[in-house]
Amino acid sequence: MKRLFNILLYLLLAIFASGLAVSGVVYFLLRASVPDYDEDFSVAGIEGPVDILRDAAAIPHISADSAADAYFALGFVHAQDRLGQLLRARRAAQALLPLDQTIEVEPSTAQALDAYAAGVNAWLGLVSEGGRGRGSPDLLIADERMIAAWRPVDSLRLAQAFLNDLQPERRQSDLSGLSDRPLLPELFVTSPKVSLDAWALPGDRTASGAPILAADIRGPLSLPSEWYLADIQLPTGAAIGATMPGVPFIVVGRSERVAWAFRSLSLTALKEPVSPTAAKAGNFLMMLDRLARSADVNDAMDASMNLAPAGLEILAIGREILARWPDREVETPFSFRDARLAALDVRQPIFSVEGAIAAQRDTVSTAARALLPIMAKELWFVGSAGALEENRADEFRSDILGQLAQWNGDMDRFSPEPLVFWAWARALQKRILQDEFPSATTVWARPNADILFAVLSDRGGSAIWCDIRPSTRIETCQDQVRAALDDAIGWLVDRYGPDPSDWVWGEAHALNMGWAPIRSSGIISDLLSLEAPSSGDPYTLIATLLSSDNDRPFAASAGTNFQAVMSFSEEAGSYFIAPAGQSGHPLSRFYENLFLMWMQGKYLTMSTDLSLARGGAVGTSRLSPVSVDTPTIQNDRSR
Repeated sequence: MKRLFNILLYLLLAIFASGLAVSGVVYFLLRASVPDYDEDFSVAGIEGPVDILRDAAAIPHISADSAADAYFALGFVHAQDRLGQLLRARRAAQALLPLDQTIEVEPSTAQALDAYAAGVNAWLGLVSEGGRGRGSPDLLIADERMIAAWRPVDSLRLAQAFLNDLQPERRQSDLSGLSDRPLLPELFVTSPKVSLDAWALPGDRTASGAPILAADIRGPLSLPSEWYLADIQLPTGAAIGATMPGVPFIVVGRSERVAWAFRSLSLTALKEPVSPTAAKAGNFLMMLDRLARSADVNDAMDASMNLAPAGLEILAIGREILARWPDREVETPFSFRDARLAALDVRQPIFSVEGAIAAQRDTVSTAARALLPIMAKELWFVGSAGALEENRADEFRSDILGQLAQWNGDMDRFSPEPLVFWAWARALQKRILQDEFPSATTVWARPNADILFAVLSDRGGSAIWCDIRPSTRIETCQDQVRAALDDAIGWLVDRYGPDPSDWVWGEAHALNMGWAPIRSSGIISDLLSLEAPSSGDPYTLIATLLSSDNDRPFAASAGTNFQAVMSFSEEAGSYFIAPAGQSGHPLSRFYENLFLMWMQGKYLTMSTDLSLARGGAVGTSRLSPVSVDTPTIQNDRSR
């Protein structure tokens, strides 16, 4: 017996020791891939030394004597911080552009693409030398073919994929049961994966007298972030703002003379169908290249107007001028978000930069303000016979309606009213559409304020959608509204308990930023993700898109994922923020360092002045050129 005990003890100790050893090796490999921002490198592919200053948020400020060397360094830092993201995005975009297709671009753009690819490959070469854990944690289990050399065509593919993501998807196949009821165009088009928004104020509307440009991007909320902040000190002047890993240009940002952003247009505003092609992707990259090098706003417009993809409006400002292309106001359907911005615009005739930031972070839902009076107009003043089997059902319902009557539509994460409203709207849409499309869950599971407003306001006779087709009687919209309210209250009681003060919007409406590795890794991805209660909804100026998941219908894994407010009123008058950190490495302290700022509505101040960036800098690297005949890429860790 003692011998058996000793054997089992030794076996357990061996298993424990092996586990420690394996854990130690895994931790070493993971830790080895965290980049050192104070490390210098000797690399082939650049003509002169390049300095990379990392400011307090690890944003790279790249200084080079030539544009090619600057774009080389941008590719280098993209790979250094976001290698897994680069390779994952390339794999997803590979089907868009055949390898043998040649796209003609301007010499400066072609040079930038070549230099950027060389910079990515320089980091891949350092990783292949060993000692860096394959460059990213998720690459430890990736196929070797994933880590192939980067090519300029890969950047073109990513640009084409980005333009493709800007297009709404049609879902005609889901609506095969559509019959003779009035047309609801909102049923046929889903929101695009990525949406750009921007608005500008002329100098006579600002406190400083200089124009202000505000920009938003909506898309997936993931870790790492879809966007990467950078400062590229080009020979023609510095350009700062949001870059897309895999593409060597500032997408939304400013130079020392011009700030630019884009606004997505509705498909109905376009005269011809949008079909992003490789050639259009090349034009898009040429436009970004030209914008960064523009001498002034007029030059920026002249240089890019013939290259802008259909479906994008360009807005640009200088120290005194505001311009857009197309140079006329494009007729677009008036959205709930537009209505809120218009209301703020009327309320506040003069804006400061801080006022523009406050508008960007606004969480009042015009959709709720428009829908709630229609939904509750018969219930606020007339008692309804409830479907809840409770003695206090009518009183309970009346109390909830009383709360909603005093609510201003603010989707505050600490309030119960947003949760009651959206639970009600969701139940109502299900009642209206489920009988028509019982198998198309995505059509009725995610509430759509545009559909509900069209039906409840009887646009073009659309109120007939409230009738349940299989039933013998004709149900009215008010019938459905009453029944949906009881459905919603029953769901809320089951989910959160009988006390309405416990029905907090933030508990249901959590902002979920999931780690996006090369391969899904289940529980590890869950551990590395971020989640926090969030304000807003799909129709607030800072947007969060609702889920169609029946278990968590109001969780948000997409929405606003980048914001900027830019002005030339002061040297440090440009403010940017993304919801995660610069690094894609979970062990880096810059993996999630911006998340708290994002949730608190704070922005990073960025300037083209390097002396401001040096305050609190976390590291400085230098890339030094070596002869092209040198067979290996060298690094110097002596600092």
